[in-house]
Amino acid sequence: MTRPWQPAVAAYLSVVRSVIIALFLTLTGARAFDISRMPAPADVERIRAMGWASAADELEADLTAAWKPSNFAQVGSTHSDIFRRWQLLAQWCRLLGTPEPDALRAYLGRRVLVDPDKERSLLVIPPGIPLPSDRSGRPLPTAADKLEGAQFPAEILQALLPDDYTPQEGEVALRARPDFLTRLAGDTDFQREFFKNLTPDDFPPVALTRLEQLYSAHPGRWPEYRSLMLAFALVYDQRQPRDWPHHQVDPSLVPPMDESLAERFGYYLRANDAGRLEHDLRRLSVAELKFVVDAPVPRGELEWAAKNVRLRRNQFDRAFSIVDYDERRAQRGIYEWPRDKGRYILANIELWGGICVDQAYFAAIAGKAKGIPTLYFAGQGTDGGHAWFGYLRSPDGKWDLDAGRYLNQNYAAGRALDPQTWLPISDHDLLYLSGKSARSPGHDAALGDLSMAEFFEEQGDVTKRLEATQSALHNAPAYAAAWDAREQALDAAGDRAALRALYAAGIEKFKNVDDLKVRYQARLADFELSSGDARLAAKLEDQMVAQNRRGRSDLSSAAAAESVLRMVSNGAYRDALREFNALARKMGRSGGGNFFYEVVRPLVLSLRSNGREPDAQDVLKEAHKRMSPEPDSILAREFDELASPKSAQ
Repeated sequence: MTRPWQPAVAAYLSVVRSVIIALFLTLTGARAFDISRMPAPADVERIRAMGWASAADELEADLTAAWKPSNFAQVGSTHSDIFRRWQLLAQWCRLLGTPEPDALRAYLGRRVLVDPDKERSLLVIPPGIPLPSDRSGRPLPTAADKLEGAQFPAEILQALLPDDYTPQEGEVALRARPDFLTRLAGDTDFQREFFKNLTPDDFPPVALTRLEQLYSAHPGRWPEYRSLMLAFALVYDQRQPRDWPHHQVDPSLVPPMDESLAERFGYYLRANDAGRLEHDLRRLSVAELKFVVDAPVPRGELEWAAKNVRLRRNQFDRAFSIVDYDERRAQRGIYEWPRDKGRYILANIELWGGICVDQAYFAAIAGKAKGIPTLYFAGQGTDGGHAWFGYLRSPDGKWDLDAGRYLNQNYAAGRALDPQTWLPISDHDLLYLSGKSARSPGHDAALGDLSMAEFFEEQGDVTKRLEATQSALHNAPAYAAAWDAREQALDAAGDRAALRALYAAGIEKFKNVDDLKVRYQARLADFELSSGDARLAAKLEDQMVAQNRRGRSDLSSAAAAESVLRMVSNGAYRDALREFNALARKMGRSGGGNFFYEVVRPLVLSLRSNGREPDAQDVLKEAHKRMSPEPDSILAREFDELASPKSAQ
């Protein structure tokens, strides 16, 4: 147990030790590390003596001086195993040497907004809700600057972080035993896997605590089950969404996990050792395993599924149909799990049947119980919402993302959450990060380059930062994070010509990846609009609508909404109605729920707020005629609600 005075004393001794070592190195002209050779145990001991933060400063200075980019003329430094080992060690030192209040401020700063109605109040973006962004996925500013020097309100911490977390002063390293951290400092394979999977939306102090808890409970299973331990640590470092597993069941009916994380890890460990799981968990990556361990349900649920759901992984799409579809409940519009059916457990769902959300949840939890990575999807079809699930069919990264998805309903795209961050994850991210591309030397080298870009950004070296992001793109041209880093570096450098070229290149590179293609089309359209070329911006928006209205109505609808709502905000009502009527003819039938929620409803509400009720009624009539929702469907009820006098008030 950590005493209240221990963090302060440890921090003081660390500073004193670092000052003594730094003074010695300065007076003697010696370098602390020789990064031209492999790190050795003596280097780890030297780091421990220096202190994590001081060692990070020294290593980062050496690495930035030695780094060379990758391009068509040369293989860069991050392809060197020696360089990468030192770089990963530097990242480990920097993380551990970071003051915990700074780590907490960085985490909260991504999830806290200023209340637009009360400027001095803060709003929390709870788990499960996307971070604010523009239509092209670019993050919008949060209230990070409002947290500087502030005490973190208890309600914010309770909304985002686990119950067993209490903030403390001192370095992040104080969250674990020194011998454990020193051991990991000498484990390059661990560092490579850890930093490959760590994101800005993880919270390292809790992840580190979880990792040590699992290691201490099962010390003899490292490194055999290292990836599984990491998956648990990165999933359970923050609070799950309040409406988990979905919004159509009262959370009070969903029984919580009834054992410690170490005990749940032990369940999977024993099941895997006995060969009872559909995948050998030792062969899966952290990016895949996190979709196994994200089941905060009682042990009995997993045991029930292991016994009663007797499907192999190559046929697991059939798990969706184990639950009979409750037609009467759907026809009566009862979309939430009825309380008279009892607790929301797998046995009751199978006994009573359910609607699509229940079928998808049942299949997803049953898969996790059997060691199959699964995702719960929700999306829009021609007659309203639907849910289905995806699962890892084979250990070579082949996913089936359409289990229970009805193609005749044009369910073009679904929304799934990444349990590591509880933020939306795209098909591209899932397939890239769990596939062969993320295991390639080029991807690892790109991660190294992006780390160097962060070093150069901190040093204010604009030129080197640009070189590092370009090197990352060269090494991993399909890695979306490298494109984002390149855009940020170009924006910081003020190179607008290069930004325009980057957006055009992104459209071409991701022409077969709908989400990313539209991202760069939207960014290019915004760029042209800000440059004063409204005609070219409108042309790009029209392309987005036309190219996606059949296969990806969600993307097409979002682009259409941007154009029409801009006209309303500018007072061009006649142009907005003309544009909407043209869109309704093209997209009405295929757009389904996406077209209704993204275009029809916002347009109707916007017209009403501007005192244009007759125009709002015309939009409703045209939309209903073109979309022809099935009677008593979810979409038909949404139309009725929007047309009601109450909605018009």
